[in-house]
Amino acid sequence: MAKKSTKEIKQKEESKKGKKPERIRDPKKDSRAIKIEIESTGDREKKEKKEEIAFAGPFSGNPSLIQSNFGIKGNFELVVPMSNGGIAHYWRNNDDPELPWYGPVKFGEAKGGFNSSSLIQSNFGSQGNLELAATEEGGKNLVSFWRDSGPSFDWHGPGYIAEPSNEPMFCGNPSLIKSRSGHNGNFDLVVPLLKGGLAHYWRDNDDPALPWYGPFTFGSTTGVLYESVTLIQSNFGNPGNLELVARSQDQLVFFWRGPDPEFKWNGPFILDKGVAGCPCMIQSKFGWMGNFELVVPLASGGLGYYWRDNDDANLSWHGALMFGTRLGKVDAVTFIQSNFGEPGNLELVASAGGQLAFFWRDSGPDLKWNGPFFSIPA
Repeated sequence: MAKKSTKEIKQKEESKKGKKPERIRDPKKDSRAIKIEIESTGDREKKEKKEEIAFAGPFSGNPSLIQSNFGIKGNFELVVPMSNGGIAHYWRNNDDPELPWYGPVKFGEAKGGFNSSSLIQSNFGSQGNLELAATEEGGKNLVSFWRDSGPSFDWHGPGYIAEPSNEPMFCGNPSLIKSRSGHNGNFDLVVPLLKGGLAHYWRDNDDPALPWYGPFTFGSTTGVLYESVTLIQSNFGNPGNLELVARSQDQLVFFWRGPDPEFKWNGPFILDKGVAGCPCMIQSKFGWMGNFELVVPLASGGLGYYWRDNDDANLSWHGALMFGTRLGKVDAVTFIQSNFGEPGNLELVASAGGQLAFFWRDSGPDLKWNGPFFSIPA
């Protein structure tokens, strides 16, 4: 059984309910302002002028990118484990025509190194706290951090999601989502286990103590060792199926769990071979139902893009469309659909060789991947 969240976290979250403060960020308060090579305006299909931007590396784990509700347009929030310990948080001001990035704000250094991270924005706090799950270096512990939504914007944690362990337990990245189950929306998380199979944890956000439950294991009947996962909640079923892609060696497989009383996971169903690293999947606004969009590092180098046509009764997958081959070996990828373009560009960050590379894909008609735009060590 997973450890319950502390009263301190509950009290801090409850104290933030009330008057909604405006988020006023002073770039001078960040440890340094940074730039990456990006298009200089939101109209990136037409603007070719770019700026060269630098991120402080090297990084040692998979990054996690979201678009938050901070700012009018909605800022990008990016977290990534650092090779020298702790986690770095960067944010991009999407209300500024030049789209500047700020950071890093480092946290968790006292806990040592981390292998991976997964970031969401919750409905706790005045505007929505940032909530993060991470696996410690060596796979011993699965922990959580959270950042208040103002005015201090401080990171808090770590707290334990799984019971503390002195032995390695996990062998891959966690994937955290806020689901539509429960009144407040529970947290659901899946992570690969060192003994084989996958573990599902969930947090009851309707309980004032915010307890975590799990692990509920699945995918272990054949003793398959999974190394990475990506989890979403789709609009299939009510309130929505959990849909998951996992990688074992060079094979990509698919699982899904419906709302039946037994909460049974279905799968694995083989999607493709010849992959590597940590994949990322979203449900986009393309198509009537919303297609599944999947990007995964390829064993041969670069990235592979897949999509599932959810308007097709056969739910057929298409791909892989290769891009980013000049990166060589890619370790992990994270991407979102933003509100730039119509119905929304795909925005992607890849981790390769301890550095970050950035891509974006227009919403049409070309549907072209642009990049990589490389980060430069400070």
